Amino acid sequence: LAESVASSGAEALLVLAALGSNPSKVDDAIDSSIFRAFHDPSQKHQHLQAAYDEFEQEELTGFNPEYKRTTATLISKDSQKVFVSKGLLNKIIDTSSDGVDDATFQWRCNEEPGYVAELIEADETLASEGYKTIAVAVRVGQGPTMFAGILPMIDPPRKDSAETIKRLQDAGVEVKMITGDHLNIAIETANVVGLGTNIQPGQVTREGTYHRDELVRSADGFAQVLPRDKRECVMVLERSYNLVVGMTGDGVNDAPALSIAQCGIAVCGATDAAKNAASIILTEEGLSAVFGAVVESRKIAARLMAYVTYRLATTIQILIALSVIVLAFDCEINTFYIVLLALLNDLTMVPIAEDRQLASRAPMVPHIYSLVSFSLVLGVAQALFTLIFYMAMGEFLQGNLTRYNDAGYGEVLLSTPGFYCNDYAQTALWLQISISAELLIFSARAPGLFFMSRPSVLLMASTLICGCVLCSILAVYAFSVGGKETPHVGIRWDDVGIIWAYDLACFLFLDLIKLLYKHEADHGTSGVIDEAKYAKESEMAAAVQPESLPWSQRSESLGPLRDETSRTLSSVRSGSESPRFGSQRVGEFLRHGRSMSTRGSERRIAHFSQKVP
Repeated sequence: LAESVASSGAEALLVLAALGSNPSKVDDAIDSSIFRAFHDPSQKHQHLQAAYDEFEQEELTGFNPEYKRTTATLISKDSQKVFVSKGLLNKIIDTSSDGVDDATFQWRCNEEPGYVAELIEADETLASEGYKTIAVAVRVGQGPTMFAGILPMIDPPRKDSAETIKRLQDAGVEVKMITGDHLNIAIETANVVGLGTNIQPGQVTREGTYHRDELVRSADGFAQVLPRDKRECVMVLERSYNLVVGMTGDGVNDAPALSIAQCGIAVCGATDAAKNAASIILTEEGLSAVFGAVVESRKIAARLMAYVTYRLATTIQILIALSVIVLAFDCEINTFYIVLLALLNDLTMVPIAEDRQLASRAPMVPHIYSLVSFSLVLGVAQALFTLIFYMAMGEFLQGNLTRYNDAGYGEVLLSTPGFYCNDYAQTALWLQISISAELLIFSARAPGLFFMSRPSVLLMASTLICGCVLCSILAVYAFSVGGKETPHVGIRWDDVGIIWAYDLACFLFLDLIKLLYKHEADHGTSGVIDEAKYAKESEMAAAVQPESLPWSQRSESLGPLRDETSRTLSSVRSGSESPRFGSQRVGEFLRHGRSMSTRGSERRIAHFSQKVP
């Protein structure tokens, strides 16, 4: 290996990392990135294949979130056994760091304390600039384990992450970041995507105290977490604070949190374990579909809330109005009208499932008190309108009533207080209730004024044509209002017009009552999500940032990360002007079979000038 890549310590480090990776595991972000860099023709790494072919992978232990490293046992062509490991820096330097684990292979790199301090400083510097770091160590035969170097990797946020997070926050959704990355990487990433920088280390979630719960609630995110930490955070938010929690993830270590979250979301390219644990599986790159799901779910909730509100209000209207008319005015209502009223009203409401709705800007929480009180306001107002119509019927329908009764079309049925209750009066009352109940849905479904929220064509046709117009035709042509001896079919068309005008006027007044109630007692005035605006912004962003451009040219929100792909990270210097790379020391070690006695102050850490994408 050393003879094949002696010209570059960084290339030797890349070969060692590839030897310690699984080429067939395409869903592993780290391994696939290493092999993409290894086979990248633009970097002229083709000659590294010969060095790679000098070894055969005998055994590979994949990444474990508890151990935070992978281990591979190699056999060279001269039958020499070589051990390669890659993973988190502190676990590669000393596997007992942060507590001894139960992995089969345990070691501590044979390095001087001063050099280890340089490594840690370099790792923190890279992390603060947004780079994931993979440390590599190697051992030949039964010799000491030597540190090989650090691979910085750019793992930029998905292209639409910042935009999606901003939209979710505008929609009243709190966003927290939970990651296994270094704390400094998490803080830098939070800056890039527009999250808060109150990022806490993952170990604080393991205390199981009330203070821990408060910290989970208030923090903007957690870094260097274990899979159980992610699950614990979700459980605390759900159970201690009664919040609805969604979780995105793509790896095996995300599966426990995805399964416990009320809405687990497996992103595009997620592992099978993550997909099986999730409720939603994204099939395209990016996170914009998450915001789309929020918008669509709120539309569905708005349809449900509109129907429940409408149904309760209509029931209250019919119950109060007819009860008062029967009990207070001693008017016996024909049961046929009540049955027909309920039947037609139910049938015309079927298209509400496909209604065109607007998504609320604030989360829709179905509080029983708010739902019932709002329905009660609408229902009582509708009942009052119906009672006013009944008591004033003799004023604007008196001529028709008197003429039909005086002409001998049957017995004049007057209720006890002197209000009409004959067939004509009951048909007119039925038509008034039917039209007002059909119109009510347009007010109940709209978050603001009814004409600001356009209903679906099917709902309009169902309520106006199949409901209002059909009821009017039935009232005129289908019902007998004269009596047995000289029956007269239906009420007059001019009375139908008067009833329509009355109900429309009451509907407009009811819509104003709704707005007043929402302003005073409800949180329904928070507004709606402007989908047209967001769609236009997305189109403009797509035109400015086409997918064909590299990340550094596509993203305008990366800040300090924008130009990192084009500059070379300087090696960590400590006084010497002639750098000696950690991976060169490995090459010498492999060539000579013994450790080189180089002072820590002269050692350097190898970096790639072209970062692994």
